[in-house]
Amino acid sequence: MKKTDTEQIRAANRVDIINALRVFGPVARVDIGRITKLSPATVTAITSELAGEGVIEEVNAPTPSTGRGRPRVLIDLNPNHACVLGIKLSINEIRLMLGDLKGNILAESVVTAKTQAHDQASLNEMLVSQAQRFMADYPEQAQRLVSLGIAIQGFVDVHAGDVVWSPALNMRHVNLTRALEEAFNCPVELANDANCIAYAIHKQPDYADCRDFAVIMIGYGVGGGLIVGGELYSGHFGAAAEFGHTKFSHEGPQCACGKRGCIEAYVADYALYRDASAVMDLPATDRRHPSEKQMGRLTQLAVDGDAAASRLFHQAGKALGFGIANILALLSPQKVVVTGPGVRAFEQMQAGIVEGIDDSLIPELIGRADIDPYPWSLDMTGKGIIALALKHFR
Repeated sequence: MKKTDTEQIRAANRVDIINALRVFGPVARVDIGRITKLSPATVTAITSELAGEGVIEEVNAPTPSTGRGRPRVLIDLNPNHACVLGIKLSINEIRLMLGDLKGNILAESVVTAKTQAHDQASLNEMLVSQAQRFMADYPEQAQRLVSLGIAIQGFVDVHAGDVVWSPALNMRHVNLTRALEEAFNCPVELANDANCIAYAIHKQPDYADCRDFAVIMIGYGVGGGLIVGGELYSGHFGAAAEFGHTKFSHEGPQCACGKRGCIEAYVADYALYRDASAVMDLPATDRRHPSEKQMGRLTQLAVDGDAAASRLFHQAGKALGFGIANILALLSPQKVVVTGPGVRAFEQMQAGIVEGIDDSLIPELIGRADIDPYPWSLDMTGKGIIALALKHFR
């Protein structure tokens, strides 16, 4: 039966209140109205409904420093009311994470697996098996599981649930959602890692009111995510913001995607280490995955004034700046946020970034957007895919 307009509006208001509590809770009811722009009557009605269902709970605010008066009663999501399972699929690794209704990671497990050795059937069989084995250790949470989320590097069609291409796999156009949906009888959200990171940042209180911004993830690859009108933008075909595979030079070095001159082929860790190894005496490493320790040493060389390393990071920054200039010209965002493991070298790339932007655009198009580095945490992709999976809780 089709919902009436009134039912749809009430359902949307309910989601707004749940999202506000997830980001800002615990808060007073009056603060929910300020955050969501909903009337006091609407907030009271919906929070009463949520309390009756056990979705929210009352908590006492800290006692005033004066010691006088009763503490204010605040409300927050009941974190134990529901849970989700997040899966991060990387090259030869599967990370499983149990998330609560607040988006916290309660438990996790990392499994080593040869991800590139599978066809579609065996890959899905392995994912289902590992997910079931993980959830078997948490039987109470398994009873309250509402959805799953899968994060993977590469191009994904979020609408179809397909991985179009990923360096973690040896095949293209792989569906990763249907088998898990059938096994767990609940919806499965698919996203690439950069979109997960963008969504995780958007759910931080400092960025919750920023409705139009771009996130660039640099590190083992280069990806992008867009928040447009306060929502994660995936595009008509579900693969928007593949920033790393836009071009700096059509005659440039080869990218992991197989094409030449992508921004990733200048800025990703593997590209930086490859180019540095051509002019410097560096330890041998996995061609696709220099370690964090190796990248830290390369960055330190630039910090210490090594000319070759400094030129390398300046060139990477300039390529990044050209790409950011395209974002500024096309989207006019409030901010461009740069994060990921590669943000370790942001200061060494910053002059190149500015040069690339200035060489690309007239001042009027550069506008007033801030280019902000954002501290990297290994939990960001996990928190992002858990937050995306929680969109299915309403």
